Amino acid sequence: MQVYQGASTLTDATEAVAEAAAGMPATLEMLFVFSSTKQDPDTVAACLAERFPGVPLAGCTTAGEHLSGAHSTGGLVLAGLDESGLVWSSVNVPKVSEFGSAEAKALAEDLFQASGMDPEEMDPETAVCLLFVDGLQGVEERLSSELAAALQGVPLAGGSAGDDLKFEKTHVYGPQGAQSNAASVVMARSLNGTPIQILKHQHFTSTPASVVVTQAEGRRVHEFDGLPALEGYARALACAPEEVNGDVSFLNPLTFACNGELYVRSIQAINPDGSIDFYCAVEEGMVLDIGGHADMTQSLAEGLAWSQRPAFVVGFNCILRALEASGGSLHAEQGQVLTQACQNMIGFDTYGEQLNGLHINQTLVAVGFGRAAA
Repeated sequence: MQVYQGASTLTDATEAVAEAAAGMPATLEMLFVFSSTKQDPDTVAACLAERFPGVPLAGCTTAGEHLSGAHSTGGLVLAGLDESGLVWSSVNVPKVSEFGSAEAKALAEDLFQASGMDPEEMDPETAVCLLFVDGLQGVEERLSSELAAALQGVPLAGGSAGDDLKFEKTHVYGPQGAQSNAASVVMARSLNGTPIQILKHQHFTSTPASVVVTQAEGRRVHEFDGLPALEGYARALACAPEEVNGDVSFLNPLTFACNGELYVRSIQAINPDGSIDFYCAVEEGMVLDIGGHADMTQSLAEGLAWSQRPAFVVGFNCILRALEASGGSLHAEQGQVLTQACQNMIGFDTYGEQLNGLHINQTLVAVGFGRAAA
């Protein structure tokens, strides 16, 4: 597998693309791009289309960029693949706010056809789909659930586009350029046994303290255990409601178990009326445990246990993880962990992560391709 990488911190989009793409061949099999809001996304998309005509591409605007151990904000990163041992196809999803089961079925059929896969005869473990979605439409739960069902067992991993914590407008890169209220879906199908691996890592554990969601609407919880949400959450933490601030909720998210895996539900805001907004949907009747906090870097080193070291990784890293790493000056040491775990990696800090139909928070979802050179 040939992997070409480049980065730029130039704010002029044309110059940034030229610097990041320097030395890359125009005839790549696949191209990934992640950029900050400092580079105009329409210009980025136009420059890439001109420089790499006909090459499938995918990516999005971000809240931070990753490239083989280096973390940045305000930059643009590229990774191009050739001789990958994979068949790549990229499909655009317009108007994700209107996405439903019919659209999911049609999208899956397009991906299967473009990848040369027969859904009735395929081995779903020989393929994967990567999802890049507008992070401000609030549709990740429905989109990932419907798409995962339509993919008939093909794994789905993805992330929500960011805009450097402005929370104004995000863009997704795909076959139609840079778009908002959109998604880009990439299918990779393995040829001749080229390995595809998926990992989920988060550094939280469950604790004996738990709450039951007794009143909720979408991503807003009104009651835990029949009490106003803030009061119920504070009681589970054994503290007074007025002691619950952003630092407390940041380090004590709520978690739930599904099929033996732990998933995080992170708190976005505590409202004046005592309700709590989350970054993911929370349903009435869910039993949520208070999360315990492990050492982030040590946990990452232990969690990146690939069965074989990948040649290339695409990573979807929660912005809350990035903020924690920034606060503890951990990006450099975590970058070393990542470079030891794989040969090449590109990724971004997300407004949420998706894995096999679930929308989650404070998690790194990573997809590895190929085998690293000896």
